[in-house]
Amino acid sequence: MQASEHGPGECPCLRGEGDYRDFETRVLGVDLDYGEASVLRCRRCGRHWLEYFVEYEYLTASGRWFRGVITPKIAASAKATSAKRLLEGLEWYLRGGSAFGGQVFRTSGDLDLWLFPTPGPREPNSNQ
Repeated sequence: MQASEHGPGECPCLRGEGDYRDFETRVLGVDLDYGEASVLRCRRCGRHWLEYFVEYEYLTASGRWFRGVITPKIAASAKATSAKRLLEGLEWYLRGGSAFGGQVFRTSGDLDLWLFPTPGPREPNSNQ
C-alpha cells in the first residue's frame, strides 16, 4: 500500500495493526531494565513512533510492546535510556503483545504497571 491510499488520520498504524515490514526501524538499544527501544517510521503515513519492547524469556506469553507517536525532533534525539519516560509523557500510547493476549490497547500513564512479569495474558483494566 502506498501512503497516498490512506489519509493520515486513518492509517492502520494508529490502531497497532500491521507488522514490522510496515515500518522503517532504527534501533536505539537496550536500557537498564533490558527493554529494547526503537524509533519506527510508518511506511504508509510517515508517522514516527517510539517503541519499547520487553520479554521475559522464562515465562510463556510474556512479550509486551509499547508504541507512541512522537515528533520527528524527538525521533532524532531519543535514547534507549529515556524511552519509558518519553512514552509515559505522551497523551496516549499503544500496548500489545502476547502478554495482552495478542490484543492492542490504547493506554496512558506509567509503564511500570504493565512491565511487571506475569505468566500468561493479563486481563486489561477497563480504565486503562
